[in-house]
Amino acid sequence: MNGKIPAITILALGAVLAWGIINMDKPGQDEHSLHQEVKPSDQRGKHGGWLFTEEDFQVEVKIFEDGIPPQFRVYVTKAEGKPISFDEVGINIVLKRLDRVDTIGFKPSADYLLGDMVVAEPHSFEMTVNAEWKGQKFKWQLSQLEGRAEFSPEAIQNAGLVLKKAGPGKLVTKIRLPGEVGLNEEKVVHIVPRVDGVVKKVFKDLGDQVSRGEIIAILESRELAEAKIDYLTSIKQSDMARADLDREIRVFESTQSMLDLLEQDLDQEEIYLKLKDLVIGKSRELLIPASAKLRLAKSIHIREKGLLEKGISSESEYLIALEDYKSAEARYIALREKISYDGEWSLREKKKTLEIDQLNLQTSNQKLLALGLTPEEVDLLPEQPEQHFTQYELRASLNGTVIQKHLTTGEAVKKDDDIFLLADLSEVWVNFAIPEKELRKVRLGQKVLFKEGPRALQAQLSYLSSIIDEKTRTVTGRVVIPNKNGNFRPGGYVTVELVLGERKVPVVVEPGAIQSFRDWSVVFVKYGSQLEARPLELGENDGNRVEVVQGLKAGEQYVSVNSYAVKAEIEKSGATHSH
Repeated sequence: MNGKIPAITILALGAVLAWGIINMDKPGQDEHSLHQEVKPSDQRGKHGGWLFTEEDFQVEVKIFEDGIPPQFRVYVTKAEGKPISFDEVGINIVLKRLDRVDTIGFKPSADYLLGDMVVAEPHSFEMTVNAEWKGQKFKWQLSQLEGRAEFSPEAIQNAGLVLKKAGPGKLVTKIRLPGEVGLNEEKVVHIVPRVDGVVKKVFKDLGDQVSRGEIIAILESRELAEAKIDYLTSIKQSDMARADLDREIRVFESTQSMLDLLEQDLDQEEIYLKLKDLVIGKSRELLIPASAKLRLAKSIHIREKGLLEKGISSESEYLIALEDYKSAEARYIALREKISYDGEWSLREKKKTLEIDQLNLQTSNQKLLALGLTPEEVDLLPEQPEQHFTQYELRASLNGTVIQKHLTTGEAVKKDDDIFLLADLSEVWVNFAIPEKELRKVRLGQKVLFKEGPRALQAQLSYLSSIIDEKTRTVTGRVVIPNKNGNFRPGGYVTVELVLGERKVPVVVEPGAIQSFRDWSVVFVKYGSQLEARPLELGENDGNRVEVVQGLKAGEQYVSVNSYAVKAEIEKSGATHSH
């Protein structure tokens, strides 16, 4: 040997060393694994998927979504591209998302292995590919991020983001309608004088506030003076009729006492004494003498009868005495009947007169009340100086505002002139036209929503017209709304929302949270410091809440305010859809 190492030996040694270096850190054949971080744009296979290769084993992973829901397709080949039998390979893919972990298994389909579940959007996840071939295990990892951005607490505050938890809510089906503010016609009063007169003084002007019972103007009215005089005259006539009736009652009662006494077997002097202090009137003058004559005629008759029986007196004298007795008795009885009847008749007449006078008094009183005087003012009329009889005080009949005025000092007005219009503006009406096609959903008592500046207010449908307008094919609806601050002016316009129905749904979000991202409607959910676009299937939107049919669970946090700032940050970061 010449001491030189042959070239072939050197090459052989180099091959052995290279093999040793390559296999220095490899695990056993049954626990072969490789952790590989691959960017989505790197190492693409012939089908456009992510390509993972180790030694003679090659896996291409693609999310296929051309006209179908996205699913994984996995192509397994040897390094030179020769297909490997699916019976020799085991594959699963684990997707770690912000809110969950999806484990996807595979089954053969054509020339690829097909995932057993849809790869839900967004395709933003940490992906781990686990494979087994010929007893060896392989593991590759890849970060696929899209629609996601990191926000620290300070960044959230600086961007003005507001987070809210998704959860159940009530969706309100409603229609927006233009409404017109009008006076509450149940609280509007037309003030008319009720008497002809001349305006002496006016105390209120347009826009002034008035209180119920407050004097707003004074008129001079001869008609009022005449009505007051009639009332006072009626009072006097009624008083006189009352006194007349009271005396007649006493006379009637005394006369009855006299008639009763005359029927008793009393001495004439005793009868006089008992009747002495009674008010009887002319009947005393007529009946007492008639009673005395009857007593005398009776005694003469009895005496003549006795004398006749003894033969002392003649029969003719007896008959004369009998005739005088019967005649006196007839006159006495007739007089009693007349006095009794006249007393009852006179009593009834006095009562009738009093009733008529009292009716006249009531009529005069009601006339004054109808002219606007209060009961207290009417009661004080007897004490009122005559020079005030012509003064007519015009008073407000409600608490409200003067919205019309048609009189000036010195002006002559008639009893039916509309001189003031007062309105209580603490409540107003809002009338709105409801389309005919919506009527089957409308009923009294339904909620009506509207705004007073920044405040949301609610009322109830209190009126629904029975007539459809021929031209507009609408029906007038109405609500009564409070207006204590005077923010609603009659004649102005508002927009109302008539609530046609309400229903509860499991998950709702605020409309302002929803952004358009790619071809999705999304909200941005928060997990840790990450905010990610979450595609949603949306249901009904009532303007205040949007129903989430799919894509978001109750309890998940989402950005409800300034969500556009998150969208802008994601678009700036370039977290695009690429797989």
